[in-house]
Amino acid sequence: MKPLHAEKPAAAALSLYVETYGCQMNEYDSGLVCSILGEEGFDSVPTPEQAGVILLNTCAIREKAHEKVFNRLSALAHLKRRNPGTVIGVLGCMAQNLGDDLFAMGLPVDFMLGPDNYRELPRVIQNIRSGAEAGISITQLSRSETYADLAPRVVSGCLAFVTIMRGCDNFCSFCVVPYTRGRERSRSVESIVSEVNDLVESAGVKEVTLLGQNVNSFRFEGLYFVDLIRSILRETSIERIRFTSPHPHDFPEELMELMAAEPRFCSHVHLPLQSGSSAVLERMRRDYTREDYLRLLRTMRNMVPDLGVSTDIIVGFCGESEAEFEETLSLVEEARYDMAFMFRYSERELTYARKNLPDDVAEPVKLQRLERLIEVQTRISQAKNADLVGKSYAVLVEGRSRRSALELMSRTASNKVVIFPVPEGESPEACMGRTFEVVITGSSAATLRGELRQPVGAARD
Repeated sequence: MKPLHAEKPAAAALSLYVETYGCQMNEYDSGLVCSILGEEGFDSVPTPEQAGVILLNTCAIREKAHEKVFNRLSALAHLKRRNPGTVIGVLGCMAQNLGDDLFAMGLPVDFMLGPDNYRELPRVIQNIRSGAEAGISITQLSRSETYADLAPRVVSGCLAFVTIMRGCDNFCSFCVVPYTRGRERSRSVESIVSEVNDLVESAGVKEVTLLGQNVNSFRFEGLYFVDLIRSILRETSIERIRFTSPHPHDFPEELMELMAAEPRFCSHVHLPLQSGSSAVLERMRRDYTREDYLRLLRTMRNMVPDLGVSTDIIVGFCGESEAEFEETLSLVEEARYDMAFMFRYSERELTYARKNLPDDVAEPVKLQRLERLIEVQTRISQAKNADLVGKSYAVLVEGRSRRSALELMSRTASNKVVIFPVPEGESPEACMGRTFEVVITGSSAATLRGELRQPVGAARD
């Protein structure tokens, strides 16, 4: 990275505020941004009012994500009027997706950088401030950039994210990711293991989630995703490993064998479905059928009996008939997911569907189908969680409960959230990152309630 050669700005100008929208990978990328600018003397501040530089790291997966950023930029306009020297930048997938069109909207934006261009931040900010450039847009996609040499430290208590690869080569017809994040490229196993070790040893992290648009596609010098997991298990002392997201069409059974054998490899898989209709899946270019998906799901559950499974589902995709939607409902009934992220289809620029398939399902129909789907999945989640009452689980404490300072929020290996009282004589802070054994005493669709048995490893009565 080239150092800044200009005269050092005033301290206020070196204050940085980053606001993140969208997925876990964006959270990780915001950490990269802070790392890059931290090397140039920038300090993060908690509010945009305190910042000389305001950065919005954005998402483009749905129209609602764009609308949030448009509204936020409008709300930030008063800061630009009050202090014209404030620099406002839009980063990430929305910048990549919209390009120069964003400048024509009359919003307070000085520059835009795509996800592969964050190393340009120091130069761009310097040139904006010096008046050398204005309205800068850098959105070149890279075939090699992985930021593997940077340490973003995206830590939340005892948890951390680690991006293992960037981009996607699947080109599903509805998805903008290959156009905003480029083609697949993987980090070295060595760099990932080193980052996990640093998180454990320097930040006290207990659990890492490995991130990729399709982790099944991880490849580096003849090593695959399962080899990466083995290396992390062998060469680090991390207590828990999770990952997201895989793709159903090339999910390796070898990964489930490792999950069944290794307690540190959490027994949860997020397995995106998108639709329960083979015809819709073909229009989506998903490369599997309804039957393929259900066969894989049965195999996974046979190999890991306590497996937690979540999914993504889109309703109202191009040409979806009532009968095709009913196929999705019937698959959800059969699959019995622990939870699901459910959305109505939102047309995205650049995609195959936008160019070639009419968005012909009326919005009221999309909303009605989404409501029906949510109702079915909520019922299933409630029933599955109710079946767990009376069972005992080891849970990792992630923090306080949002509703009560006297309760803790924890999670099982299968990704179930469990709320239980702070142990007598303990503080919530002292419990953070510790593993306890709890018995489940109550449930809802979203959470379980429990009572403490004892910390894992403590002497039994």
